[in-house]
Amino acid sequence: MKGKGLGACAVLGVLFALLLAWATPASAWADEYVAKVGDESYTTLDDAVEKADGGSTIELLADCELTKGFNKTLTFTGGHKITINKQLTSNGEGWMCFGLYDPSRVLTFDGVEVEWNSEVGTAPWLMLSLSGTMNVTNGAKVSFTVDSGSTGSRNAIYMNAGSSINVTNGSTFEIHGYGTAGKEGQGLQLDKTGTATVNVSGGSTFLIDGTNRGYVNSPTINVDNSTFTVQNCTSNASNGGNFTASNGAKVVYQNNAGHGLSANDVVVTGGSSIVSEGNGYYGIKAQGKFLVDKTSSLTVTHNSGSGDFAGLKLQSAVTDGKVESGATVTITDNYCSGLSNNGKVVFDEGSHLTITGNMNDKGTTSNGGGIYNSGASANLTIPSDTVIYNNHAKTAGDDIFNNATSTITFPKVGSDWALDGKGINGAADDCTDAIDAWYDDASGARWEAHADSYDDVHVVKYDMGDAATKTVTGLTALKAAHGLGTVSVDPADITIYMGGTEGYEGVISDLDNGTFDASNSLPEPGFYFILPDNINQAFEEAGITSVGEAANLSDYMRIYTHGYTVDGQPVTLNWKLEKYGKTNSGANGQFIYRIVPDPTEGQEAVPVRLQFTDSDGKVYTSDEFSPSAAGALNQHYTMQLYTALVDDDQVVFEVDVPNADGSIAKYYNGMELQTGDLNIRYVTGDQDDVVTGLAASEDEVAEMAAKNPGKAYAITPEGTTYYINNSQVDVTDSAAPSLLFDNVVSDHTTEGASDYDQQLANRAVDVIANAGTTYTNPWYEAKYLDLVDANNGNVWLKSSNSVTVYWPYPAGTDENTQFQLVHFEGLNREMTNGEISGSISSAKACTVDVENTPYGIKFTTNGFSPFVLMWEGKGEQPAPEDTTKPSKPATGSLAQTGDNTLTIIAGVGAAGVACLGAAFAIKKRSE
Repeated sequence: MKGKGLGACAVLGVLFALLLAWATPASAWADEYVAKVGDESYTTLDDAVEKADGGSTIELLADCELTKGFNKTLTFTGGHKITINKQLTSNGEGWMCFGLYDPSRVLTFDGVEVEWNSEVGTAPWLMLSLSGTMNVTNGAKVSFTVDSGSTGSRNAIYMNAGSSINVTNGSTFEIHGYGTAGKEGQGLQLDKTGTATVNVSGGSTFLIDGTNRGYVNSPTINVDNSTFTVQNCTSNASNGGNFTASNGAKVVYQNNAGHGLSANDVVVTGGSSIVSEGNGYYGIKAQGKFLVDKTSSLTVTHNSGSGDFAGLKLQSAVTDGKVESGATVTITDNYCSGLSNNGKVVFDEGSHLTITGNMNDKGTTSNGGGIYNSGASANLTIPSDTVIYNNHAKTAGDDIFNNATSTITFPKVGSDWALDGKGINGAADDCTDAIDAWYDDASGARWEAHADSYDDVHVVKYDMGDAATKTVTGLTALKAAHGLGTVSVDPADITIYMGGTEGYEGVISDLDNGTFDASNSLPEPGFYFILPDNINQAFEEAGITSVGEAANLSDYMRIYTHGYTVDGQPVTLNWKLEKYGKTNSGANGQFIYRIVPDPTEGQEAVPVRLQFTDSDGKVYTSDEFSPSAAGALNQHYTMQLYTALVDDDQVVFEVDVPNADGSIAKYYNGMELQTGDLNIRYVTGDQDDVVTGLAASEDEVAEMAAKNPGKAYAITPEGTTYYINNSQVDVTDSAAPSLLFDNVVSDHTTEGASDYDQQLANRAVDVIANAGTTYTNPWYEAKYLDLVDANNGNVWLKSSNSVTVYWPYPAGTDENTQFQLVHFEGLNREMTNGEISGSISSAKACTVDVENTPYGIKFTTNGFSPFVLMWEGKGEQPAPEDTTKPSKPATGSLAQTGDNTLTIIAGVGAAGVACLGAAFAIKKRSE
């Protein structure tokens, strides 16, 4: 019983297992099936494809491989991957022909992944011949990899007339090339031009990468809200067709050895963008419709490295090209013309166009680095705020070239543009100076502002008129650049005393013919030079100066004429700079210079010519003037270079700045004439009577006094420095420091004056009385003292040390006479005649210690102006007319006046001939 029972159980177990097997659904064995068509499942995809009727949907149950081609409408779905690793064939051909004989057939990849690889070494020249439609949708990814074999003529997809590829709803379509360099096969090729379509939409991605050519024979391509990229092709990325990007499409053509985007129509709308970068030929080429709407953009950069093409090429068939207001087009750093136009194209006002850094050295004639506008149909309009500069062309028109039959409308240059210092292929060429206008840049007459010789300088400004843009038809070659710099020639203000005998030998005596006096009493002029900012920056970059410092231009600047003729013969005049004194001016931190003739051998030494003009426009050649006529004790004259015989553009200020590599950067400049002020203070006596040179010691004073006992003398300590006026210009080495010892202005010394000397004396009596000394019969002598440079038109000097003066004993006095000396501080001759009385009464008057010596009354002072010497006299004072004898103060009270300066302006001489002229003075310039 026991064995029998066990046997029964075993039978029942087997039967139960069979029942379970019969009852188990097919899905339990799904790991053996890879595809399903309707209710029928298949273990190979080949079987499923073969058994499926046209129009069927094949559901993938697992990743699988396809080894047989087909030609019927099928949809693949299911989310798995299809791998194709061999050449598929159909319709008796050596490749898979889809849609052949029935182009309505549709191949759909719905949410699946397809990896389609060409078979290495196989003979067929294409992978898929498409006559129908291929749909890649709902997140599907289809990737072709085409091998070149040995010929490079393989095609991933050969599109026949009427065929289309649609990539939609977040899907991805890719074609990759590999194999022998330059023979990587084609991406897409059409059998007939313009008969197939590629649509990419719904956030999808389309990529052709590394094939020989991307797509060939002009397909129509529409990219909507998707990305579309063709890159790394070893020939053209594209070839013709119509291209539309819409609704935020992002299109990239990059690093292709041939053309980037080459199409008939190029239409970019709805916030879309196209970037074409690093392609060997045209970046973007359109030869039909061209439109960039107000929300969209083009970026074209680093193209045309392999030939004579352009960044953006618009051909003559573009008859109504439009870039709308708000659109952005950026064309930069292409290796040929940035924009080459043969059609009619308008960049609307308000569009944003940038064309910079393009370098055209291609071809035998390479014109228009930025824009090349060429042909009878060429009519280009760009907006008023176009940024177009720092482009370069080998032959002509760095930035704009418009040929003889073309029309272009272009704007003025921008306010903040500057040159980049580069040339063709990045070679150092241009400067880095600011751009100020358009300049002629024609073949054989290229713009050049920094040539090694001024003969090679070509700086001709293009007249833009007053409008924001200008339209021109005909040959025009332009560069956004700069003119020659301008050096401001600024005569330094100066104060002198009338009566100097050793003056400047270039003061104009005849304005009509430019003749000048060989010698006169006017001072040698000194000049400030205000340089353009770029030269100051060059000095800083060369380490010659620090920020805010002035360079010593005598080492770096020369002046000469160019194009100047005399009697029809060219004449070159040369000048150099010499520092005026040892130091720069403390007034404004700049050096002051003399302009000195620097003739070449056999050349005449022609001084710069000066003109001195009064407020009525009268020109002077000497420092003589009449205080009574002027109504003042000083007179002001305007100083300026005389340039009537030389045009401003015939005078060149050349500044040579050494570069770090040892070369010289040359800056050529014109001139801008400024005016200086010559202030001449009146002197009552003759030069020989009132001016004496300073002595070196008291012994020398003794010698001088022995020869001329009636004169005043002065000495200064050894090492004293002398400065012009109140400046820091040290002229110790060149000056003849002298003491001016002049009578005080009065009615018996100066026509039109009053009894100013007696007013001074009356005030001095009060000052002395306040100091404790009173006089019964006071006599006085009033004198005006100062330091002057007798070698330079009696220029007023300041000394670094106190001056010791020896005042000669007045008549009737000697060493035994007791003297009091009063100094009226600040009463320089800088006032009108009517102001003198008030100035005397209000001036600060102080007693000065004196010492009687054999050589005169000795005292030491740090400042000059009127002094009154007083002593107790006998009898009546001499008559005022007898100016050789002292006078007695008048009695009575004096009107109290203010503490002003008395200064004389003397008549000053005028004008000069060749090129420059001015006078010297120390003042702080607003510049």
